[in-house]
Amino acid sequence: MTVNEPKIISGPARKKPATPKKRTQNPTTPIKRRSESLHSPDIHANGTTNTVMDDAHESSAAFRARVTEITRFKVYSRVRPFIAEELADMEGQERRSIVEMTDNKTVILDPKDDWTPKAQFEFDGSLWSIPPEHRIVHTFQDTKRSTYATQKDVYEIIAKELVPHVFDGFNSCILTYGQTGSGKTYTMMGLYDPNASCGGDGEEGIIPRVSNDLFLILGEKQKEELKKEPHERVRFRVEVSFVEIYMERVRDLLDPALRNTKGNEKLQDARIRQDPYSGPFVEGVTKYQVENWAQCCLLLERGSRHRTTCATAIHNQSSRSHAIFQLTVIQELTIPAKDRYSRPVVRCQAGRINLVDLAGSERGGFQEYVKESAAINTSLLALRRVIDNLTERQNILMEQAKAVITGTYYQDRPLPQVPFRDSVLTWLLSDSIGGNARTTMVATLSPLVKNYGDTLATLQWSSKARNLVTLVKVNDAQTTVTGGMSNKAGELQNAVRIQRQNMDSLRETLRQKQELAERLEVESRNMTKQTGKNKELVKKIESERYAFTVLRALQRQVAVKKIRMLSDQYDKLKRQLAAQQNTMAEAEKRRERSAQDEAKLQKRLEKERHREEDLRIQVAEKESANENFNQEFEEVSEQYNTLIKEVESDESVQKALADINGKQREAQRRVDNSRNEAEELNKKAEMMETKIRESKQPNWRSKIQKDEEDAVELRRQRDELRRKFDELQAKRDELKTELDKRKKKR
Repeated sequence: MTVNEPKIISGPARKKPATPKKRTQNPTTPIKRRSESLHSPDIHANGTTNTVMDDAHESSAAFRARVTEITRFKVYSRVRPFIAEELADMEGQERRSIVEMTDNKTVILDPKDDWTPKAQFEFDGSLWSIPPEHRIVHTFQDTKRSTYATQKDVYEIIAKELVPHVFDGFNSCILTYGQTGSGKTYTMMGLYDPNASCGGDGEEGIIPRVSNDLFLILGEKQKEELKKEPHERVRFRVEVSFVEIYMERVRDLLDPALRNTKGNEKLQDARIRQDPYSGPFVEGVTKYQVENWAQCCLLLERGSRHRTTCATAIHNQSSRSHAIFQLTVIQELTIPAKDRYSRPVVRCQAGRINLVDLAGSERGGFQEYVKESAAINTSLLALRRVIDNLTERQNILMEQAKAVITGTYYQDRPLPQVPFRDSVLTWLLSDSIGGNARTTMVATLSPLVKNYGDTLATLQWSSKARNLVTLVKVNDAQTTVTGGMSNKAGELQNAVRIQRQNMDSLRETLRQKQELAERLEVESRNMTKQTGKNKELVKKIESERYAFTVLRALQRQVAVKKIRMLSDQYDKLKRQLAAQQNTMAEAEKRRERSAQDEAKLQKRLEKERHREEDLRIQVAEKESANENFNQEFEEVSEQYNTLIKEVESDESVQKALADINGKQREAQRRVDNSRNEAEELNKKAEMMETKIRESKQPNWRSKIQKDEEDAVELRRQRDELRRKFDELQAKRDELKTELDKRKKKR
């Protein structure tokens, strides 16, 4: 039966002198978020992916649905049978294998130490592929097996369960690791015929059987889709690519230019690019769309012809490159337009399987392939470093998470950097080893004694890789709008932003819990210190309590003495108060007598004032009469002078003058009397004025005012003494009350 040629959907990039165009996103490349994101969109029942994430909180169902599965790095060990040349060399000798297996344990025996067990390793499965016909001598009876693991058993144990997950949008990776000639290529590829059936007890390896089961499941799903309405049907397509890594360069094994040639002399080097969302990818690699498993086997056979091989000291046709055979399943669903103004939307979901056949490591060899061996060992060493650092990084994170959950203290250590870019192999497999993929490793072992060192190293490193944990999530949908519409780009960007915010929130929560743990640790140490201080404080309080008891007894004695002293003071003040009260009573009597005297003096003063007024009136009348008299006297004097002159001239006048002189003397006497009376009245008036002035002076009132002030001061002293007396009496009562209470306590 002739196998139809598969369809090429993307060809290799050819070097041209023109300026290269800007690379665009390949529509068949599965879209996923950055490796640090832990979330994936919800999965619908029809197999498509919802890219709109309204609720991304860590406690929501949407959040739990995105984190699909945390899976462990699965590792299986498989020991190959002896080949004809090896059996011929052991002819007539005891046939022994340096590896023995029981259940999931693999034991390596030291032939130099009488075949004693050197080390024991536990894997997810130990596959014994040495047939009973070889008649191996077993060191332990429980390691004897009547049957051995065939290619079918190996596939069903290792890879069969990974195939259905591809249709759910998950990534998977299967790789073989071991020294040259340990059966890696046979495990992955085996012997197959594209024109024959697959899936029985034949010698087909993992890759042909994965391809066969994938198309069997695809056929069942296509039948189920035919039962749905046309607008609800999902379209499927399978893509295949095949590359090798040789001397740290990536080459396309399915280049159409090599279809009718053999060897690898015309292989073109491809370039690795880093996409910020889907990770590293090979630029311009050839991809085929296949319709059945036979086309997959045809491409596998065609690419294997161009792999770099060479005869080595161990194997006459050893693979000198790492090969990656990739199967991608893409599911597309067309969503009808909502209205006449919109266009239909095509949503696709992709899942892939990377099937990796690593080159074998060996020690020594021919000079011609020293550089090849160095490049192979360098890439394998880089792979070991990557897995070692991932394991250490994971252990640190697990310790931190455990400490946060249990609330214990942990030592903060920096996370080691994972050197994915130390080699091309680790760069391309970074998504499978430390990212979004279910990864399975098969450690292939040689039973020969001369390969003891390489076999032990393979077991040790494979056992360490088994501790690695990866986070597997559904690939995000790639949304394509026909006719150039890209309105879903914003939704995807919002989803990325929300997921990153969730991651930032989780990191912030972890940081806060770490700070809380540190704070609690510091508080615990402080509480321990405080407990010691409290014990010292208790001792101090006990000593102070004893001192306080003694002090209280002394205070009671002092209080009794003080009460007695205050009682004496009280009695003394009481006597002083009585004396002050007597003094105040006498002062009050003196004040009353002074008030009576003041009233009498006021009446007398009033009488004197009336008399003064009368005297003033009399003095005024006398002065008026005196003025009249003076006027009359002047008139008489004038008459007298006139008469004198007349007398001198006449005798009759002399007589008249004598009469006048008598009258004048009488008048003079009367004037003198009047003057004397006036002087007496003036003296009396002056005496009255003196008395009035004396009465107006405050001397006579000062005694009364002083007596009043003395009375006020005496009243104030009396009140002060009464207040002190009351205070002393209250204080005496308080001291008596306190003394009674202390007596009752005793």
